[in-house]
Amino acid sequence: MSLETKSKQLKDIIATYNSDWLLGDLSSLIHAGRERANDQLGMLSSPMRQLYYLAGLNVSSDPANGHDIMYDPDKWGKIVALLNEIEAEYDKLFFPTKPEDVTQEWKRVRQVAMPSFLSYFNQGPLNYEEQVINWITELFTQLDTLIENKTKVKTEDFIQFYNNLDQLRQKNFQAHSTRKDLLRPNWDKYTKIKMGVVDDAPDFIKEMGEQFKHMSYFMSDKGITDRFYPEELVSETLPIENVNIILPFFVTKRAQSDFLYYTATKPGNPLIEKPILDIGDGMFQVFEVKQVIHAIASFLEQVCTSTVDETSKYVEKKGKLLETKIIDLFSSFFKKDFKIYSGYYVDGCEQDILILWKNYAFIIEAKGYSLREPFRNPDKAFVRIKDDFNACIGYGYEQTRRIEKKFIDGVPLKITDKDGKLIDEIDTTQYEQDFSIIVNIESFGQIQCDLSTLIKLENDDDVFPWAVKLDDLEIFLLTMIARNKTPMDFVNFLLLRETLHSKLICSDELEVCGGYLNNKLNQKQIDKAEVIATAPDLGDIFDEQYHKTMGFKNERYLYEKQSGKFIFW
Repeated sequence: MSLETKSKQLKDIIATYNSDWLLGDLSSLIHAGRERANDQLGMLSSPMRQLYYLAGLNVSSDPANGHDIMYDPDKWGKIVALLNEIEAEYDKLFFPTKPEDVTQEWKRVRQVAMPSFLSYFNQGPLNYEEQVINWITELFTQLDTLIENKTKVKTEDFIQFYNNLDQLRQKNFQAHSTRKDLLRPNWDKYTKIKMGVVDDAPDFIKEMGEQFKHMSYFMSDKGITDRFYPEELVSETLPIENVNIILPFFVTKRAQSDFLYYTATKPGNPLIEKPILDIGDGMFQVFEVKQVIHAIASFLEQVCTSTVDETSKYVEKKGKLLETKIIDLFSSFFKKDFKIYSGYYVDGCEQDILILWKNYAFIIEAKGYSLREPFRNPDKAFVRIKDDFNACIGYGYEQTRRIEKKFIDGVPLKITDKDGKLIDEIDTTQYEQDFSIIVNIESFGQIQCDLSTLIKLENDDDVFPWAVKLDDLEIFLLTMIARNKTPMDFVNFLLLRETLHSKLICSDELEVCGGYLNNKLNQKQIDKAEVIATAPDLGDIFDEQYHKTMGFKNERYLYEKQSGKFIFW
């Protein structure tokens, strides 16, 4: 069967489910993860994205077909098989049509195109909600005049909308698990499922059924905690008028559409940009609440970039914010004995950030470049990916390399302003090591983790820079701070990290960072191995830290985390 046939077959099966029930069940599986739902997710290659795909297929199908409200293991087995077969069809895009096609250039193209394609479409957002909230607040508040003119509300209203929805969702989960006192009045009206104990059951069975009724409903219909009326999102800082303005931006309704393919974008999965479903009678259901904050970020970016002039201003503010956040992070990490130069010039060329700590230099370039969707055709994909890479990481390396050479050659580094006025002169011979670091906003996946594919070093003894996404850098440094790691530990990490290029299989930098912190990835192991393939569990250390306290600005649910009395969903 072809990709189209298999995709249509899958859509026909998933269309038989009632959307209210299915979205609640799929959302529950996303939160459970492989560890707690291995029976259903164990055979999936990318559970989060594949579950999103199923939800998108359902809400883009004819609602008249959706009646099923019960899990069927045989039916689920067919769904999983089709999902894996569909993914295998995408893999075939990178296979040769005949053996003689396989040349060194053929291999090189697919070595770049295949992992980039899979990372782009398979990986969901790999960050914490505080990071997205803080980014939105710090970036878009600067553009509130434009946003308010176009939407009638401000950035803080969008954030409050998300906060209220998230808090309602958490409260509902607590109510249907350990805090029965938090149940909403008429809570059983938020589900179409009817349950009860037969009339001739013993009294103690009836009493038990009544006592655990709220839990039983939740187990049968996980979406009961995801449903709400607009009035439930009202707070002192978010009146109903603003709720009614914001809500429609992120709402979709089940209706037949052409969405079919896993990688489709026109039309794309309706739940990515509009993760709230209108289920009728004035009630709504959020599919995956954290997607709402990502949808808000995407929506506000669209609002602020509808003209060339708006886009130019937006890109400028985005770039400045990226540099500011990098400086703040390293300032918090180094604490003392360091000096920072930002927006400086060397030999008439502008540079972003230079940090000097004791006898170590950190040459940093910030890149806010946005990735374009890769083509399905590997040869076309390679050209686009390479162009994007060179415009971001490649150019960043050229910039850091200019400063790096000063330290290698042991010549004075003259820091000037844009007019050529001398600010400082650094004796580079006083520095034992220099490190090039490129910080971007969106990761390139595998080809960013192992730079040897697309960056060619000038000399045999040159080393690759460390290219890291801003969110990953923040998570790594905050975890190091929380675990009392020192700047010297960071230096040792960078030295280790340099030796991984040309042997690393990894699409998530935090797996490398986590492996270093828990000593599951060490220099002896790297030196012996020809290939190092990381695994997702290497990054578990960061989730563990987050559930204790990560140290984010405006970190959410700190009391609940630190008290240990709450279950999070």
